[in-house]
Amino acid sequence: SGDAVALSSCSSALELSAILTGLGEGDEVIIPAHTFVATAVPFGRTGATIKWADIDSETRNVSAVSIESLISDKTKVIVAVHLYGLPCEMDAIMALADKHNIYVVEDCAQAPGARYKGKCVGSIGHFGCFSFHTHKNINTLGEGGMLAVRDPKHAVASRRMRWMGNWPLEGERKRYWEPAMADLVEPIPGHWPVNFCMGEPNAAVGRLLIQRLDDINRQRREQAARFMDRFKDYPEMSFQSVPDGYQHVYHLMSARYDGQVYGKDNGDLIECLFEKHQLKCLVQYWPLNRSDLFKKFGFSDAVVPETDRFFDNMISFPWWSTMGDDLVDEMARRAISALDELRGG
Repeated sequence: SGDAVALSSCSSALELSAILTGLGEGDEVIIPAHTFVATAVPFGRTGATIKWADIDSETRNVSAVSIESLISDKTKVIVAVHLYGLPCEMDAIMALADKHNIYVVEDCAQAPGARYKGKCVGSIGHFGCFSFHTHKNINTLGEGGMLAVRDPKHAVASRRMRWMGNWPLEGERKRYWEPAMADLVEPIPGHWPVNFCMGEPNAAVGRLLIQRLDDINRQRREQAARFMDRFKDYPEMSFQSVPDGYQHVYHLMSARYDGQVYGKDNGDLIECLFEKHQLKCLVQYWPLNRSDLFKKFGFSDAVVPETDRFFDNMISFPWWSTMGDDLVDEMARRAISALDELRGG
């Protein structure tokens, strides 16, 4: 049945999940190289060795085949990231985890309410980590997060951990104020407690917004379909493929621009859009193995050709809820004008 614990951020949820798995020095954790930095830092902080998994070329989510190639007798955790709002291939990942007795942490920061074969993401693995940061599909006044757990013991440990080890005193007391208002406990053996509590105003907003989540996600899917449909005649612009049974919630609108046939790259497209069409696009998520941060900690080794291919050719468009049909159409029109220019038309 599971349980869920409100926290100050998704980073806090990932931090707690890293601790609850017992991950430490001598262990290995498998994480996609293509993800936001907060996915990996909490696991690196445990002293474990990070092994970088590659992504699938069409879904651009972590590949189970790549994960399998990295599993060793030291592997203790797999981090499955539902990036951009699309679930990753959880059946294959869970089969590997069950076979090798490995914990699975789902990073659902960008995919609240997304469904995989009828199941909500975050309910499939051993831990589900959610973000309510201001950029996400729903937010709790800037920051907020949640940790979903399968094992009730992990829910208790999370609550003992999240507020500096304050915990009700056990048993009957002759006088309610003695010996003090609360006990101070070691929340998890060998770990100091933390302060990862969510503020009351954040929680109040979150309780209201979560009731609207399905409607928000439905609107985002309609908006995404309208935008992507405009590029049917531009195969050099490819969006994430959504397998049958997967429900995308389109946190972001990312694409791969394969302009090599025209002698162009994503830099040419982004520059053309910005300079000539006043449309400011971005490149998301430096492959973590290529970043200075992870190089400094010794995690630069990776064989991730699809991650490199996507990063070196990607473009991310401006994207938020309720953009409006006129705005979506205008953005598509400008992008198509730029694509035509780069084709030499």
